[in-house]
Amino acid sequence: MTKVRLDQGHVTLDKALPFDLCNERGIILLKNGFVIRSKSQLDRLIEQGTYFEDINDEFSKKLPPAAEKISVFLRVKEVSAEFISLIDKQNPDYAGTLDIAGKIQELCELDSDAVLANIQLLTNGKYSLRHSFETALLTEILLRNLNRPVEIRRYAISGALTMNIGMLELQDVLYSQKIELTLEQKRTMISHPLIATEALRKAGIDHSAWLEVVGHHHEMIDGSGYPIKLYKNELSIESQVVSLADRYCAMISKREYRAGLLPNIAANDLMNRQSATIDPLIAAAFAKEVGAYPPGTVVTLANSEMGVVVNRLSNASHPLVRSLRSSSGIRYPEPPKRNTREQAFAIKEALNPDSAKDFDLSILWSPLLVGKND
Repeated sequence: MTKVRLDQGHVTLDKALPFDLCNERGIILLKNGFVIRSKSQLDRLIEQGTYFEDINDEFSKKLPPAAEKISVFLRVKEVSAEFISLIDKQNPDYAGTLDIAGKIQELCELDSDAVLANIQLLTNGKYSLRHSFETALLTEILLRNLNRPVEIRRYAISGALTMNIGMLELQDVLYSQKIELTLEQKRTMISHPLIATEALRKAGIDHSAWLEVVGHHHEMIDGSGYPIKLYKNELSIESQVVSLADRYCAMISKREYRAGLLPNIAANDLMNRQSATIDPLIAAAFAKEVGAYPPGTVVTLANSEMGVVVNRLSNASHPLVRSLRSSSGIRYPEPPKRNTREQAFAIKEALNPDSAKDFDLSILWSPLLVGKND
């Protein structure tokens, strides 16, 4: 019976281990049934090298007959397509976004790293809807870190998904527009949170957390936002998180006429130049969950390999990378894992996501075994 090295996705936080965990010498560290409570604890186990008996031989025997393997990375793209089909039609189904929000929460629970990677690597659909979906993904990740209630998070995610319904057409125009906004475009931009809120009310949406997120997602805690110029004590945590997620996703997204900012540059701008507009607690959550090199970031390493960040570890500055191409330019058939804490594999620089567009990136995040509902 072979040993498997523990990796992200092999266990679920707050659920009993289905196997013993041991070190390389076979000494048991954690027994079957132990509950790992925090991601930092899981990260430490992964970094130090922890093993369990072959999951295919033993663990699968304990799975219910209806279990199936899913790729969280690819499933995010499927949910994105479902969201687009709800909104991109003559009579949008705004209420249906609550179901999409629930699916986003489920996927983040399974593998938040694979979800986060899609913020940089997702390419399907119109920019306007893709941007809202990416913002929704980051909203859930940040609000989970801040321990906000599950139901409130779900309404906030729906708010992120529908925040721009008052300017979708304009947003797609601006995707390729190089010149300064016209006066009419500026008016639409400033008023779109109010337009969207009214459209949702007419559609029967009346949950306060949802409507607050939509109406306030461009407000800033220092009063410099719009359309009402509210201050921190007038803004919910959810609205503030969506505001930050919206800005970050917009900054790293490319346009027809320019590339998106690299994640480390965008994060530095937000955490420094724009720090007066971000609550310190939310900034801390962002630094921990996203940091300079979030999953999905294409990088070169000190040994000249090119790879993609796949997992956040306990030290945000040293994530786990899987190398796509060797220093000599040869593709790896099975991308090896590189711990960037090691000097030879330290991150040298971040690259444009298009640098990896010819690779099948879905193989970088292992499919997970999950139970199907009857």
